[in-house]
Amino acid sequence: MVGRAVGGAVIAGFAAAPGALVALAGRLRAVAREVWGLRERVAAVDVAASRPLAPETFEVLRTRLREAVETLDRAERGGVDLADRLVDNARSYAEADDAAAGRLLDLASAGGPPAGPGPAGGWNRAGEPSFAPPEVYDGPYAVRPIGRGAGVVRVAAPRPEPGEEEIVARAKRWADLGLGYSMSGFHEGYRTDCSGLVSMAWGLPPPGLTTVTLPEVSHPIGRDDLRPGDILLNTAPGAAGHTLIFAGWADAAHTRYHAYEESSGKGAHHGTIPYPYWPGHGTFRPYRLGA
Repeated sequence: MVGRAVGGAVIAGFAAAPGALVALAGRLRAVAREVWGLRERVAAVDVAASRPLAPETFEVLRTRLREAVETLDRAERGGVDLADRLVDNARSYAEADDAAAGRLLDLASAGGPPAGPGPAGGWNRAGEPSFAPPEVYDGPYAVRPIGRGAGVVRVAAPRPEPGEEEIVARAKRWADLGLGYSMSGFHEGYRTDCSGLVSMAWGLPPPGLTTVTLPEVSHPIGRDDLRPGDILLNTAPGAAGHTLIFAGWADAAHTRYHAYEESSGKGAHHGTIPYPYWPGHGTFRPYRLGA
């Protein structure tokens, strides 16, 4: 195993010259660079795979993502094992060489991307488009790619879910802007399609979930339980699915309601809809944010 071999190198390094310690530190930095580069590649494929794609294209992306995650897991295990061994050996030999031990302890506990310039062209393989990691997201949910802990999960310290007034206000902002509909376009980091509008209004991670995955962060409710900020959802995949944000009943009989939606014909807009939705667009059911 990489970790075992590197651990042996650590022990030998402490008994050797300071130059060996410098070389060992370089190996640790190389592992860190590999892990960081793989994270970028995994994130790039994950973002691409979250968009509607042809089945054969999706399978290629999913296979590549799984391979990248497996490689990432192996590199992470080697890097963690190496860092642990560095710390243990640095402490053991601290009295013999305080200066070297201090340098290694700092290196082993350092976080974030590795310092210093990377290879020419960045950390992407030849022929791959460059990818900038997304901005840090501090909402109540996080989306993990295929692999360990896949799925939609709550973060350790979740931000409170938005209330109904905030959800409707967010949706209204997009409607006021008249954002055009696009399954590949983005605004504020979110896709400008129906599920992108809901994801933004609900405070989910950009680029947003889909009509298939929105039930992972919500639960079905009854027609008479609908409140502003809830959604009507057709969970079919791709263009066959659709969702919109309920903004209040338009009549006492609850046969029509006000809603905000992103649609291919009108873009982001406010309208009055017959319950549950216009005929011929599939089966719709009301959902509310939260498990």
